[in-house]
Amino acid sequence: MLRLRRSSWPTELTDAVRIAARHSTSGKEEILAAVQLTTGHWVAGTRAAVYLPTESTTAVRRVGWENIERASWNSDESILHVYETTAFGTPLRATDLPVDDPGRFGQLLRERVDASVVIQRHVPLAGKKGVRIVGRRNPADTNAAIAWNFVLDKGLEPDQPGLLDRAEAALAGVRDEFGV
Repeated sequence: MLRLRRSSWPTELTDAVRIAARHSTSGKEEILAAVQLTTGHWVAGTRAAVYLPTESTTAVRRVGWENIERASWNSDESILHVYETTAFGTPLRATDLPVDDPGRFGQLLRERVDASVVIQRHVPLAGKKGVRIVGRRNPADTNAAIAWNFVLDKGLEPDQPGLLDRAEAALAGVRDEFGV
């Protein structure tokens, strides 16, 4: 696990994380990695959540790792893209983080998102095209409930007749198979 020495935390980051952590289940979160964006904002990761910037330089938004679908690094543009899960059939919420080098924060992001995935299964719905069913839980709390997401393959749309019913049936089958 990556850790950031407390003495190296900038005041703006610690104040923002302290305020956001009040809304967490444990009320206390240790920063494991952080990086300053080219905008001056900070992003940080703890065992339970990632703290993403808001419009204010003194505020952050807490997002549990189980709510992060994926992230990608565009080295040509120096942008770290973070995608949050959303309701079935709606676009993912994207946050673009302009940073020279994501470094340890990028490593933590990859580690914690991967650790949040409990179950992942692709179920065909129309030929080989189908739905990826993903069960996630916060990696800091192995007793937390599993949050379920559907990700449709390209070419499938949620408004196609019967598709949602087949996806729901696929989810029920996966939950039965794993007993969750």
